[in-house]
Amino acid sequence: MNRIELINSLNLVLEQGNDLSTVVYAVLKGTNEVKLLNIVNDEIDFIQEMFIESINSSIINVEGQTIVAVSEADDRSNTVFEYDLKLPESLEYVNTELNDNIPLFSFNDDDLGNIESLLIEIGTEQNQITIIKQLSPVEVFGRGGFSLWSSNQQQLRKFEDKVLRFTPKFNGIKVNESIIFTELKLLERSHGFHDIIVREANVSIQLIQALNILDTTDGLTSLLSNVRFARKVLKIRNSPVIRNNIPNSVIITFTKTHPALVRKMKYSEDGSQIILETKISKELFIKMLDDAYLTSQLTNQFYESKAKDEVTSEEENEEDNGE
Repeated sequence: MNRIELINSLNLVLEQGNDLSTVVYAVLKGTNEVKLLNIVNDEIDFIQEMFIESINSSIINVEGQTIVAVSEADDRSNTVFEYDLKLPESLEYVNTELNDNIPLFSFNDDDLGNIESLLIEIGTEQNQITIIKQLSPVEVFGRGGFSLWSSNQQQLRKFEDKVLRFTPKFNGIKVNESIIFTELKLLERSHGFHDIIVREANVSIQLIQALNILDTTDGLTSLLSNVRFARKVLKIRNSPVIRNNIPNSVIITFTKTHPALVRKMKYSEDGSQIILETKISKELFIKMLDDAYLTSQLTNQFYESKAKDEVTSEEENEEDNGE
């Protein structure tokens, strides 16, 4: 999904005006069981409007924002992330079918303090989006000890009930079966995301092994415990170098001649394989497979680029636009 497709999909739902309705579901800690929250209509209308405004301000109306696959994520700013890996078990609730069979959250049997996340479905019967919101400690308060609450007598009194507080910030949104995260913090801080990155990075290591361009890939594997490095290795599964079947001889010549790579690597006696002995050489090799080293045809200057958006010709753009 590209940014235009994302915005069009969101607007398809949000521009339905008075036909829109909103349902809020609670995701319980430990079990990840999903339950319907029974909220009075006036408050539902307020919640709906609040999150529509939040989607507009954080995605739709943000100039220059890009969308990147989670498997290709880096430290670029002003970015949202499309999840393209296997969901961790602790996030599988995102794919729960939301319908009338979902049980009702009961104040007799359930506890507000046991709510970990919310699923907020906005739309019509035909088109919906689902907002993913993990609650912060300040959004469910009164869980332990006791709180002081202002009273009509301008005094503080003991308040023993728990309170669920709605704020407009959200972590992700599901639209057209695609899951878009506004940031990676939710994934990185929980849900075993590091293990997922390492597992998928090992698949990329297998692709590198198949090239037979390294004397050994053990050095790369040993660095996967560093999630920053593992994320870079993960991106190699979409490597333009591998995808375009660039010959090993061309790759090796490139490492010997590009200013950023020259004398950074060693080679086998017959010159057919690269030997990576240092951490720097391993990181440079991964960058090279990601095709991060570019040359300007206009100035012949060398550049390192994280984003490699493919450029199409004017004729191709006109065809895509139906002109």
